Amino acid sequence: MNFILKNKKIFIFKSNLTKKFGLVRGFSLLEIIVYLAIFTAISIVVINSFIIVLSSFREISSNQDLLNSGSFSMERISREIRHAKNIDLINSQINGGEILQLNSTDDYENPEIFKFIKEGNDLNLYANGSLVGNLLTQNVIITSLTFDRISTIKSEGVKIKMTLKDVKSKTEKIESFYDTVSLRGSLKN
Repeated sequence: MNFILKNKKIFIFKSNLTKKFGLVRGFSLLEIIVYLAIFTAISIVVINSFIIVLSSFREISSNQDLLNSGSFSMERISREIRHAKNIDLINSQINGGEILQLNSTDDYENPEIFKFIKEGNDLNLYANGSLVGNLLTQNVIITSLTFDRISTIKSEGVKIKMTLKDVKSKTEKIESFYDTVSLRGSLKN
């Protein structure tokens, strides 16, 4: 199309090609509908893929949080048991109980007392009667904890069973952790 401006009026002339063959530039309604349908289908696929990736990331993050929490708390309990001199049988609930109190010493041979206890949904650590804190992360709760004493003539040990639950994910994944640890301070010749 050609535009001519005369006396502030616009005159539109169709090109010779348009006059001869009846061609008009632009899109028909049917073409627009087809293009929109294709665009919509591609958009739906891309958005669904994005949602699946985000959901997978959230699940992986929750699983990692659960495993890290369990590994850290189990390692801390195991380390304190290994370094302990003995189990305080009076203040512990062992053989199926949820409280373990250990008598230990620091590097200077000063006496220390460590207590692991399930309080509500938390796994709390006390050192010398003061709360150190919850050994679990914010989105992980403890559902069960048992300490079983193993005693022989020459040594003493503890079997630990712990079940944790992730409350952040939709699936609320549950994981169990097990360990058996000997008290090095209790070894007798």
